[in-house]
Amino acid sequence: MDALLSFKKNKYLILNKHLPFLIIISCGFWCVFEVINIRIQNWFYINLPSDIYQRYTGYFLAYGTVIPAIYVTKEFINSIIGEINYNAASRFSCGANHLEVSLEVPASGIIKTKPIRIRNYPAYSIMLGVITILLTCLFPVYFFPLTWVFLALILDGYNYLKGYASFIEDFQKGFMSNFIGTALSGLICGVLWEMWNFWSVSKWVYTVPFFEDIKLFEMPFPGYIGFLVFSFEVVTFLNFIEGMLIRRRSAILIVLSCFVFSVFSFVMIDRHTVFSYSTKVEGLSFIEKGKINHFVAKGVKTSYGIDKKLLDNSERDSINLLHLKGMGMANFLKLQKHGIKNINDLSMLDDRTLSNILNEGNLSRIRVYVKAAKHAADSKY
Repeated sequence: MDALLSFKKNKYLILNKHLPFLIIISCGFWCVFEVINIRIQNWFYINLPSDIYQRYTGYFLAYGTVIPAIYVTKEFINSIIGEINYNAASRFSCGANHLEVSLEVPASGIIKTKPIRIRNYPAYSIMLGVITILLTCLFPVYFFPLTWVFLALILDGYNYLKGYASFIEDFQKGFMSNFIGTALSGLICGVLWEMWNFWSVSKWVYTVPFFEDIKLFEMPFPGYIGFLVFSFEVVTFLNFIEGMLIRRRSAILIVLSCFVFSVFSFVMIDRHTVFSYSTKVEGLSFIEKGKINHFVAKGVKTSYGIDKKLLDNSERDSINLLHLKGMGMANFLKLQKHGIKNINDLSMLDDRTLSNILNEGNLSRIRVYVKAAKHAADSKY
């Protein structure tokens, strides 16, 4: 999308020398939701790299795509709709280098409606945003969807109060194209993210209350509404950043804050959100040593590169259990200690029993594995 836009605008929006700074800001932004997830427990990670440097690099680059993806998708859509003119640029200094960030300002719109005005909008919007995040943290089972709206309310109200670009300003002028482009960008990116995640080895798995069995890819169907709303949090954050980038000190503070907060979040993610790590071939104790040496000689790095045809029945049962929804070696060994040797054995357990065996208090996660085991056992027989 950025390449296609460059033909029209003669410049890249994200594929330029400033991309590392945008990645840092994006990573810090997304980590806000990772920290909130520690409370709401809506997703967890499986089969992540066991090497901490590789894992943290993965976090940084993966979370660093969030803002660039929605930003450039929105601009691509807006270029089609015809509302946005690239007529604003903010500059800030970071060290000895100047970083120019071009953020668009609504100029004219072909999609217009009757102007919408809300008296005392900043006060109401910020207050409502604070209430929503409090409800989310206090009653996560029922109010977890508010995670994807609170920040947009707070930031849009603040942006309007400070004179930064905001959606309510667009509405007051009767412009709707930016609103539509933002919503569509969230949906497009959300569908792509979920599609790519579905077939990945290292991935996230959802445990959303009430919607665990109604899914498109790994995401429950209602969750795609969350992507629509989440895109507004991204854009209001971008509008906030644009307003803050006027001053040099603010720019440096933003970058440093995002970096430090990201590192803190990575530690918390490892502690609370990661369920399993990928298993190196050398760590597969249930496979005969000669076969392990053969796999290593062939360049196989993890258990997912093994040719199951070379395994005997017992070894195949073990590796299938290891790979069931990314069970992981640590959890596999706990099961083995309690006499659970294959998926069929696991399918006989109830939620509480498996919770005790794995020492996992989150029953939503446990249900993922019980259901997966029952489904696999039923499919086999």
